Amino acid sequence: MSERIPAVVALGMFDGVHLGHRALIGQNVAEANRLGAKPVVFTFSNHPMEVLGGGVRLLSSIPERDDLLRALGAEEVASVAFTRELAALSAEQFVELLLERWDVRALVVGYNYTCGVRGAGTPETLAEIGKTRGFSVLVVPPVLLEGASVSSTRVREALEQGDVELAQRMLKRRYTLAGTVIENRRIGRRIGFPTANIAPETNRVIPKDGVYATVACVNGASYCAVTNIGTNPTVHGDHLTIETHMIDFDQDIYGERLTVAFRRYLRGELMFSSLDELKEQIRLDILSASTR
Repeated sequence: MSERIPAVVALGMFDGVHLGHRALIGQNVAEANRLGAKPVVFTFSNHPMEVLGGGVRLLSSIPERDDLLRALGAEEVASVAFTRELAALSAEQFVELLLERWDVRALVVGYNYTCGVRGAGTPETLAEIGKTRGFSVLVVPPVLLEGASVSSTRVREALEQGDVELAQRMLKRRYTLAGTVIENRRIGRRIGFPTANIAPETNRVIPKDGVYATVACVNGASYCAVTNIGTNPTVHGDHLTIETHMIDFDQDIYGERLTVAFRRYLRGELMFSSLDELKEQIRLDILSASTR
């Protein structure tokens, strides 16, 4: 077996990499530097709730999350599959799994972190194990924003309420959805406002139905845009779509990967009595999205 590398290991799911996660990774990197060790993140390639029976929608794809963690200074991101076997480990067995992989000098966890069967591995439990196994445990307190703790749950709730600006403050970046541009009914093009439609990953958080000012990124370039999330009742839509009109842009991008970054909520989805009314509202939406 190869020699284990001295490491300070941050533990968590890190969905979205919000302000609380950023504080934790900051502590991880600082402690690793102090101890002359490698800053490492141990996380999962699927959300534990998917295995434990309570599905959850994600704030970031796994590759996106891992890239964000590396950008914050993690020199290694170990993203392993969460399984029922892993869930059944005791806290001691979970720690042993980490010790087999690295020469752990410290663990860095959030104040509400748990591991092991039935969540028995609390920060206090890990600290007790660390006393006998030669590592310390740093516990990062909650990060508050506007009087409340920042959490992945709170970010999800903000997005589901259409408050993409609060989500941006908690994430320290705009919330994004990405997908391949697919063909739809081309109604937008027929009324003079062509849209690019994407189908993001099925387990992603979708913001509240409505119209948003966004930034659309495709082929390395960014464009001011308006994005509609909803069922298009005016034209008798029957399923949820995410369609983006890029302002002053008219290129064929079918099959290209499009990323949509949400700037602010403009209005709810409306039912118009005619296509002319819809066209006028889209014109107003574009005007609003072009400001600020």
